[in-house]
Amino acid sequence: MFTFHTESNLLWFSDKCFVEQKWFHLIGIICGLAIYNSTVVDLHFPLALYKKLLDVSPTLEDLKELSPTEARSLQQLMDYDREDVEEAFLLTFAITRENYGITEVKELVPGGESIGVDKNNRKEFVEAYLRYIFRDSASEQYTAFSTGFLKVCGGEILSLFQPCELMAMVVGNSNYNWEVMEKNTVYKGEFTATHPTVRLFWEVFHEFSLEKKKQFLLFLTGSDRIPIHGMESLRIIIQSTTAEEHYLPVAHTCYNLLDMPRYQTKEILHCRLTQAVEQYEGFSLV
Repeated sequence: MFTFHTESNLLWFSDKCFVEQKWFHLIGIICGLAIYNSTVVDLHFPLALYKKLLDVSPTLEDLKELSPTEARSLQQLMDYDREDVEEAFLLTFAITRENYGITEVKELVPGGESIGVDKNNRKEFVEAYLRYIFRDSASEQYTAFSTGFLKVCGGEILSLFQPCELMAMVVGNSNYNWEVMEKNTVYKGEFTATHPTVRLFWEVFHEFSLEKKKQFLLFLTGSDRIPIHGMESLRIIIQSTTAEEHYLPVAHTCYNLLDMPRYQTKEILHCRLTQAVEQYEGFSLV
């Protein structure tokens, strides 16, 4: 459904896709429901998507976020200060795209293969390139997505948002406050805030690196980001189980619930929690 850009860890609509449009419509609805229900979803789209939803045209800066190397090449073209642009870059108003092992030529304008890029028309080339990436390459997929999103979150109120604000509503923010998360945690079963296993858990957790803490958050909640209202609005539950110490903790992401055996030592807890977090893979839309 989506192309994963390894350089930026972001998703964008695949220009060749054999998935029915209804699935893009569904993903749009899910993103809209995330706002409606103040829920974070782990969908790493660039800011350009939220610009498009607000009828703001993406720019070269947006391509720099999505595909830095690609954007850097375009920036070099724009910054080139000599007259021999056509000879130096050897570009035409056509680009090649590889899909499923087949290389295809995509004309950015009618007859683009025969139009060379020079100093006078390079700006038009960059604009056409961006138009292809962010609009023409996957117009049907985006239309299905936006129709689903606007079905839930359409109307005049949407115009009150800036793209970055709309993005934060869907994917949350990264203003982590781990002490607040600990304070707001609810305990069930035999666990309480003063239970020896719970104390060991928080010792281990606070010793984790930031990346490992974010991995835990992804493991437990389905997203490594937090709701736009901050950690105060995130409540996790840690529940004791009767499982023996060689079992791993189990996360129920729908409820932010962690089922955890009553580990007796810090070393065992650290080992089992790390194993559980690192083995988590989640879902993929690629």
